[in-house]
Amino acid sequence: MSEPTSPAAAEAPQQGTRLARIARGQKFVIYAILLNLTTMALTAAVGNVAALLYIPALVVSLVGIHGLASGLGYAVWKEVFLIVLMLVPLLNLIMLAVINFQATKMLRAGGYKVGLFGASRAGLSG
Repeated sequence: MSEPTSPAAAEAPQQGTRLARIARGQKFVIYAILLNLTTMALTAAVGNVAALLYIPALVVSLVGIHGLASGLGYAVWKEVFLIVLMLVPLLNLIMLAVINFQATKMLRAGGYKVGLFGASRAGLSG
């Protein structure tokens, strides 16, 4: 016969999975910020040919936003709104920075050590 589990005990693995999803999404968002900045610099230096790098930057951004939005518990309409904002050149960087800040706050509250390139499993205390 199994013992009944408390709601807090059942929620602990879900919280760990949620934090892992946030950490993964945050890495994608950080790489997306770097790709966007690199693309902007190359477009200014080389010309419009370098603007083709916006395509992989957009894809990485969308993957990161989806991971963070699902991990942070955003509603679907908010995730769609964030995806639409990704199409506006300067707003996408601001939005990525804001969502990255929210993820960092959540990960630190969950016990992760967050560095410049995101959180790692090795940074989990405890």
